[in-house]
Amino acid sequence: MSVPPAVPVPPACSDAVDLAATGERIMVDLAGRGLEPLVVLGRYRYLRAQEPLPVQRHCSLVVLALPGRGSFAFEVDGRVREVSPGQVLCVPPGSVYLTGTTAQARGELTWLIARRRGTREERAAALDRAVSLLADPPMSLVWDVSPETAGDLRRAFDLAAGKRDWLADARLQHVLAALVCDLAATMAAARTPGPGPVHQSITRTLAWIDAHLAEAADAAELATVSGLSTSHFYEAFRQATGTSPKDYLLRRKTDRARAWLEDDPSVTVTEVAHALGFSSSQYFATVFRRYQHCAPSSCRPGGR
Repeated sequence: MSVPPAVPVPPACSDAVDLAATGERIMVDLAGRGLEPLVVLGRYRYLRAQEPLPVQRHCSLVVLALPGRGSFAFEVDGRVREVSPGQVLCVPPGSVYLTGTTAQARGELTWLIARRRGTREERAAALDRAVSLLADPPMSLVWDVSPETAGDLRRAFDLAAGKRDWLADARLQHVLAALVCDLAATMAAARTPGPGPVHQSITRTLAWIDAHLAEAADAAELATVSGLSTSHFYEAFRQATGTSPKDYLLRRKTDRARAWLEDDPSVTVTEVAHALGFSSSQYFATVFRRYQHCAPSSCRPGGR
């Protein structure tokens, strides 16, 4: 009798950041620079491939990685994501990721780590709102950025790693705040399909999904909302979002559930499950873990 393969256990959720530096890897701690919720800037310039980093999963940290030279492969939630110069990869909180599938590629990679803070009051400031937006990226996780944005990140890193005084801190605050807001705006544009009849149909469908998350809609109903044929709808939807309608719908439901559980300590997990159209709290918990990589109860204040 064959034994079924063991289900991989995701790594423990942790917001600890390795600040260790080498001759080729520099990490800059942003604490105390007036840039909350930004945590750290990092850059490596490898002349040859390195061993891949251990598998990681963060509770509330968003990782933004931009190549300077060379292309890089990341594995995020079991799927390989290729990112090249002129693009940014966004790893949202809760995702299981690996930097380099077989090795960290040679080349230059700069990254920014930010924290999505928990309470509504903490997320009221513009920079926190931008980070919250980045914590909910489009399903592709990779989108194009302008040369100016890439240049701003390099400039921010040089400021952060250079001699520190009040003027350098002020310039760093200005550059990084503008950078994060630009990235958030670019990401928002990337998740919104462009003009045209087909894209307008998908845009209408995405808006309908967000307004009807409590309903148990299937792909056929979503195709009806879009006004496209079923086969055309599937193709257009995947092209616009990078995933299937079912996958997108469950991701949005669990995103909404997580935000609700984090913001409202009085609501129960069962109430959230039923309000979002799940047949039982047990099924909801299973789906929630699949997409958020933690139990619903761990999202409650003090639950981690």
